[in-house]
Amino acid sequence: MAKSTRPFGGFLQGSFVIPFRIVFLMWAVFWVEYQFNFDFSNYGILPRRADGLIGILLAPLLHGSYAHILSNTVPMLFLGTVLFYFYDRIATTVYTLCYLGTGVLVWLMARPSYHIGASGVVYALASFLIFFGIFRRDIIAILISIVIIFMYGGLIYGVLPLQQGVSWESHLFGGVLGGFLAWYFAKIRRVRGSSDD
Repeated sequence: MAKSTRPFGGFLQGSFVIPFRIVFLMWAVFWVEYQFNFDFSNYGILPRRADGLIGILLAPLLHGSYAHILSNTVPMLFLGTVLFYFYDRIATTVYTLCYLGTGVLVWLMARPSYHIGASGVVYALASFLIFFGIFRRDIIAILISIVIIFMYGGLIYGVLPLQQGVSWESHLFGGVLGGFLAWYFAKIRRVRGSSDD
């Protein structure tokens, strides 16, 4: 195995960029809503309705309160950056599939109600990083899995319909999708650009 030659600065210079842009958009949309008293929740995912399809793209950017957006900000930044730093060869594809795929599953199978927020993407990313170590079984992936389980293992309760007004379907479908993507991409030989696996 070739040792990575990437400086740790790459963590901020490259890996942080896409997650930061998504979080920036989340906060920009939230600021516009707050500043001008708009309500964009009707641009969320409305399952099995043609006018709800736009939510597949927009729902992760929409949040109903400060608590809602704050709860998604740090995990979106952290999990996304971990993905892009350690698995840079597959990160863009995985991130895009987590983002859009979760929305597609919600549109197809969730309750007929507006679903907003980035938590489905958070669940997909966390699930991917956890299960990738299980399926991949190399030391770096396993260590990452352990860290993510330690930090976000409590997310498992979010897939249950326990709290009113929470899109548990987004959590469930995101978690399932992340696990499936982990199984699929674990078979790819090279997932890190500067090392052979």
